[in-house]
Amino acid sequence: MNRACNEINGFSELLQRFERNISILGRSKRTFENYSRHIAAMALHFGSLPTQLDPEQVKDYLFVLQQRSKSLSQSYFKHTVYGLRLEIWLRCMFLGKEVRQKYILSKIHLLL
Repeated sequence: MNRACNEINGFSELLQRFERNISILGRSKRTFENYSRHIAAMALHFGSLPTQLDPEQVKDYLFVLQQRSKSLSQSYFKHTVYGLRLEIWLRCMFLGKEVRQKYILSKIHLLL
């Protein structure tokens, strides 16, 4: 996570908001650490914030994770997906209703 904070513009701020929001939801510090580690790996892979990625880039990344190793654990993959899903949900929580609906519709296929 430190490397992503140093190399990816805006990642530190994203991480701070993510930690605050996870805490407000009553999730554990360990949940934050697990999800953040996987989101950081994605940010480093693309050299940008995961929230700035096109949905197809996210799908390509998830596919690469699955193909990289036949022994890749399902929990590793799931932590990446759940971290992204939570970040999208948290962003939607604070948007206006009309903007939230458009945002959700644009990202919904990532959640499936």
